[in-house]
Amino acid sequence: MKKIKFTINGKEYFAKKGETVLDVALREKIEIPHLCKHPDLKIKGNCRMCLVEAGGQITTACSTEVLPDLTIKTNTKEVERGRKINLELIFSEHIEKCPTCLYQDNCTILKYAAKYNVKIARFEDRKKNFPVWQFSDSIQFDSSKCIDCRNCEEVCREKQACSFYEITEDKGEDQIIKPKGEANGNQKLETRNQGVDLLKNDPNKFDCTYCGQCVTHCPVGAIAGVSHWQAVEKLLQNKNGKVLIAEIAPSIRVSIGEEFGQDYGKIMTGQLAASMKALGFDYAFDVNLGADFTTYEEAKELVKWITEDKPRPMFTSCCPAWVKFVEFFYPEFISHLTSANSPHMCSGPVIKTFFADYLKKDPRDIEIVSIMPCTSKKHEIGLEKHRIDLGWCLERLDLPNIASVCQSRGGLAGIKVPAVDHILTTREYAFLLHKNKIDLPNLKPIDLDRPLGVSSGAGAIYGASGGVMESALRSADYFFRVLDETGSLDPVIKGENYKLKKKRFSKISQSRIEFREARGQAGIKTARVKVGGRKLNIAVANGLGNAKKILEDLKAGRVKYDYVEVMACPGGCIGGGGQPIPTNAEIRAKRAAALYEIDKNLPVRTAHENPSVLEVYNKYFKGDEELIEHVLHSKFKVKEREGYKEV
Repeated sequence: MKKIKFTINGKEYFAKKGETVLDVALREKIEIPHLCKHPDLKIKGNCRMCLVEAGGQITTACSTEVLPDLTIKTNTKEVERGRKINLELIFSEHIEKCPTCLYQDNCTILKYAAKYNVKIARFEDRKKNFPVWQFSDSIQFDSSKCIDCRNCEEVCREKQACSFYEITEDKGEDQIIKPKGEANGNQKLETRNQGVDLLKNDPNKFDCTYCGQCVTHCPVGAIAGVSHWQAVEKLLQNKNGKVLIAEIAPSIRVSIGEEFGQDYGKIMTGQLAASMKALGFDYAFDVNLGADFTTYEEAKELVKWITEDKPRPMFTSCCPAWVKFVEFFYPEFISHLTSANSPHMCSGPVIKTFFADYLKKDPRDIEIVSIMPCTSKKHEIGLEKHRIDLGWCLERLDLPNIASVCQSRGGLAGIKVPAVDHILTTREYAFLLHKNKIDLPNLKPIDLDRPLGVSSGAGAIYGASGGVMESALRSADYFFRVLDETGSLDPVIKGENYKLKKKRFSKISQSRIEFREARGQAGIKTARVKVGGRKLNIAVANGLGNAKKILEDLKAGRVKYDYVEVMACPGGCIGGGGQPIPTNAEIRAKRAAALYEIDKNLPVRTAHENPSVLEVYNKYFKGDEELIEHVLHSKFKVKEREGYKEV
């Protein structure tokens, strides 16, 4: 393809046909300020910050296509003046709430304000009385901070197929972004409050899945996860006899460094462990172990699904935003969801039963904080199905220490506790570290606490699209072979680590390890793979818009699959709604590559060969399938529209 030659500030550059001035500038690391451009979305040119002089005319770099011999100037007096005025106008519709904003240490518009010596309060704040909307217990939209870039509306409609946001039909400054069903921002408060009822009665069924893609595509922090850091900080300052446990999700270790100026995909597991102790947590755990429990159960379920010839496909269910999407928009597929809990919803019950007994602690005195890449996890931990019935568990499990310490408090009959108590997103946790002047990159790395043992490489890759499926297929390959040799899954259920009679696949595993067909950043991946002597049709989707395509194709009978993984966010958890900003395809790819590097270098790469997992199954579950079901599984049901509330 012939390249186009042009100049920027007197220096020659080359562009491909269709590239814009801003595309080239970003590639060549030429600074042009911009807010609304995001590589996942269409060019809208709404913020007007990327002004340049092109062929003698002032225009936006994001929408100006490169032409042969085009002359671009990025720093003329007129360009600088235009950027400054536009930034001042942006501040007139963005109320500054810096002291409580997670972006205060990484704020793009404050950086530009300093660069252009902008008077932040030159124009009156026109949105000072605009409302804050909260979507369930996961996401808040502060419309007084919104700059009307429309990124949230586009990503929700075009990429996530939810269409929960809309643009009012008003013109000029009265045009705003809002949740569907909500009255216009300039109407009276009592009228706005009717929006909740209007939404709940809306036959078009618009609702939020809490995926948080609106959050990661908002350039000014107007949309954010519902904050948990204040409650966590209060606990850290006054434990009041509680044991505080923090646990990190697989993808956190390869993304949080970005909040501290580190390269994309930098692995920071040891520094994270040190930071949790520096903040005051008693234990620093790894959700990767929980992922191994999820894998073990999901692989068992897949084997039963195939051998019992249940209706295909079986869908993964460890992404709560995807589950909400199915429960709300496609309830006919609810019965196809695997019932295995998500990783931290497996590790939480294990901590509050087995580990509580090890500590000789009442489970009510243990507080678990999961550090997650995800905003929908905030909703997940509040669901009734994820509360642990301690009395029931005590009757079924051999937990003498818990029974003893709870006697003085009247026992545990009828007592339920959350599996996990608080969620901090990657951004929230980084904010807490900054707030407490903990310099993550310069901490001396330490090991995560392992009273429950080590995790496998299968747990590590959960953060990347296709990782859940690949992890489950590794163990399903082994489970199918156990079934064929013994006639049952009893050795698996009892955690016996049955040794196959046939030759091992490798020096470190009895089963096939790598299923590269599931890997990659493509929105939809399909393949036919051999698993335990059987051939399965698989599909992997990331992004709810891609999930919708698969569901519609299944409904129409255009495709047939045995097993399907869906993650609500692009790239999977590495692109989650709680991850550092910016997040784009290039960044997601680097984060995913780091996770596969972790997997490749671990001595155990399958969940079924993790000795810690086997110990729990062998010594505690003891083949009690009803107990396993109670602790590590949950059911799903049709969801009513939850809408939003004004806070």
